Amino acid sequence: MLCTTGFLAVMGPSVPASAAVPPSCRVGAYVTDLYGLDVSPRTIKADFWLWSVCPTDALDATRRLEFVNATDVTQSDRSVVKVGDEYWSQVKVSGTFRQQFDLSEYPFDKQDVKIQIEDSEYNASQFTYVADSKDSGYDHAISLGGFKIRDFGVGVVEHTYRTSFGDPRITHGQNSQYSQFVIDLKLERDDLAGFIRQAWPAYVAFLISFISYWIWASDFITVVGARFGILGASLFSVVVSMRAASLTGTSFGVTLVDQIHLATLLYTLVGVGCTSYILYKWVDPEERASVRRTNTVVALSTTAVFLIANAVSIGFAVT
Repeated sequence: MLCTTGFLAVMGPSVPASAAVPPSCRVGAYVTDLYGLDVSPRTIKADFWLWSVCPTDALDATRRLEFVNATDVTQSDRSVVKVGDEYWSQVKVSGTFRQQFDLSEYPFDKQDVKIQIEDSEYNASQFTYVADSKDSGYDHAISLGGFKIRDFGVGVVEHTYRTSFGDPRITHGQNSQYSQFVIDLKLERDDLAGFIRQAWPAYVAFLISFISYWIWASDFITVVGARFGILGASLFSVVVSMRAASLTGTSFGVTLVDQIHLATLLYTLVGVGCTSYILYKWVDPEERASVRRTNTVVALSTTAVFLIANAVSIGFAVT
């Protein structure tokens, strides 16, 4: 893009700087492999063929490729063939591309992988892409560690930069627009086994905490130690499970598994608070019947809230 001012006259085809209808090339892509999805640096690796069909050889779009969201990229096996009055060129691309992964619904998350390509010399007033949607696609044999490709598409958007890049032909303060070709793959992860593996300790802790509400005796003081012991063990197991889940899942953001653990932690802390309240009130014999009713109400209401919240969170994640 920064080459716009100098290279147009020296190296590029003759393209009017302010053409009413800028020249264009039909551009398409076929993804042959998708791998190396890494949530920590938020990158994914892809191999694909990119082609263009242009009215002139000098306009060949595969010679001026800028991969906007790439960290590294290599191009190989470029070829150009004249077919009738058009020039068909293609190039093989392999690279690592930055993404904005949303892991809030992990391990039932859906990811939108994009590969963004722009012309490295001409802005949108000088050259535009036209998406070859019919011939673009992907290899259906691609296997990506727990993910499946649920949709694919290519399109063209006009990307705006809030600068002229120093181009003296553009009025100071004006923006620059570039035609951008976008390869879009929508991924879906459905890892039920992984969810069970990471979430079951939290549900066991929830069950233990629920049981603690029903540990009762005519003299509550005799069982309060057992009740606090059970709740303490539940809290410890939740914290350990959260740590293990973060190591095997993702190190940032709050995922669905994290939400379940946090809800279990809160549920257990309410149990600790309820037990402490009962112990405080037990010294007054007239309050004992009342605190037992309170114990039952707290047990049933918090359990209902916990189960409903879990059902809603999981339901949103899997749909």
